Amino acid sequence: MAHRLDVDDVVLNFDPARPDARFRAMGLPADILVASAALPDPVPWPSGSAPTPAPLPKPPAVTDDLTRFKGYDAVVVTWTAAEASAMATLFTPGHPLANWYEYRHNVSSYEPLVTGAKAAFNDHSAEMARYYHSLGLYFPCTIQGQRVLLFKSGLHLDYDGPQFPVRKLMAEIAQAVEPKVFITTGTGGGIGANVKLGDVVVAGAVRFDCKTQFKSEPWATASYTPSALPAGALAAMTPALMGVNAARISGARPTPQIFSSPGDAVVTTDFFAFDDSSDTYGLQGLGRACDMGDAMVANALQSFESLSWYSIRNASDPQIPNPDKDISEASKQAAVIYARYGGLTTAASLIATWAIIQAGARSPGSTESSAISAGYKLGRLTPKKRGR
Repeated sequence: MAHRLDVDDVVLNFDPARPDARFRAMGLPADILVASAALPDPVPWPSGSAPTPAPLPKPPAVTDDLTRFKGYDAVVVTWTAAEASAMATLFTPGHPLANWYEYRHNVSSYEPLVTGAKAAFNDHSAEMARYYHSLGLYFPCTIQGQRVLLFKSGLHLDYDGPQFPVRKLMAEIAQAVEPKVFITTGTGGGIGANVKLGDVVVAGAVRFDCKTQFKSEPWATASYTPSALPAGALAAMTPALMGVNAARISGARPTPQIFSSPGDAVVTTDFFAFDDSSDTYGLQGLGRACDMGDAMVANALQSFESLSWYSIRNASDPQIPNPDKDISEASKQAAVIYARYGGLTTAASLIATWAIIQAGARSPGSTESSAISAGYKLGRLTPKKRGR
């Protein structure tokens, strides 16, 4: 039975490792629905620095907390099924997302907070059983000797309802693990015609642009400054690594461009917004990519002054042509592009994530002088208000 294309469902829940039948009923192209067709190919990591899975000797109970990982060097959070499956492909080879550990610690405290009709947390369907009343999936790995906790969030700012429980979850992870580095990474919409499919934004700022459900919150237009990049991080994002999966993306540059200046912002919206040629959502001029969560992570980490924090987004859809100003049709185009390329474009932001972690391992305390202003204070997030 055919169903209308559910853009939110595609963006959040389409898993290129295991495409569910419902996406075929929505009319997604058949070649996208072949398992692993949209997952990244392995990349030639430099010798001794490949991400290496570190499975626990005994699988933890789903109710266990994360304190066993206290003192890990880094936490990396991602959001959608496509992002997480790509992360498992490159960071935990041999341990796909289907084998990651489930996190339901103290989930009863979240149940009254998640009221969104489209929240995966509340989805009773058989296909979504693993995400029902789940706070996330996780798996440890190592990068250049650094211990890293990978976490696929089961909560999402824009879909969980007015109490934004994802802020509580991010603070809970940071408090339990006490990492040196906290990275939020994933897909996003490119802002402006010069951001091509597959390009990467290593944010010089993250900012809220809330115009719907959170427009009256005190942080609705707040912005935050991430930490400075460790020296050598940008140089480690080489064409040899970046080009492998870019070659599989129609319309991408041979080597993705990395936007990393102080003005290259990630813009967090409170609904599925994207840039189109008519600038329907008024995103042009605000940043290089839009997402639905990173500014809330920054907000949640304000009291954790000793950690370094980064936002990294890949352009999983470019600016969408929309000369007829039909935003509904444009959103469908964006969703199909996401399903086809989201897992592949994520490879570039994962390489950027790897580069930051391994660079920090080689030169702790030093910063990237050529990309991020030396005036940024490492380990601090500076909230700023942006006027309308």
